[in-house]
Amino acid sequence: MKNVLFLSFFLAAATSLLLGCNPKQTADQCLKDDHQRKDILVALVHHQPYMTEMMNEIMKSDSSKRMMGQSMMSDPSMMNMTMDNMMSMCAKDTSMCKMMMGKTMEMCDANESMRKMMMGSMQSHPNVMKSMKGICDMNNMNMGSKNDPTHEHPKNE
Repeated sequence: MKNVLFLSFFLAAATSLLLGCNPKQTADQCLKDDHQRKDILVALVHHQPYMTEMMNEIMKSDSSKRMMGQSMMSDPSMMNMTMDNMMSMCAKDTSMCKMMMGKTMEMCDANESMRKMMMGSMQSHPNVMKSMKGICDMNNMNMGSKNDPTHEHPKNE
């Protein structure tokens, strides 16, 4: 009888010790610890599938898009660094590149200042502009602004 009582007490104590030593942390609890947060961020940034997943989540969030756009526009060095990162991601993952270009076009379509910035950026790349114009001409697409007096409108407009 003493053995059964001692064994049940021992099992209860061992179980409580095991459960007490291994608490489940929430994501917020992990991120509150500066060292853990830094380790998590470094792991995300240096592991391509994790980085792709993180970028997809960022691009889904309207507030993240606004924050990224504002910080990039206010800091030219940030814009260069971000563009370098984006270019390396595009070189490694064509689906990521296509998604980022699509999101960029949506952003430019919805925001006139972004559209103007994109047009200004593209002017320094005449080969890309010629290629795009050639594709648009072949597909009978309107490349210029209707307000642009130098623009020739397609015949079916």
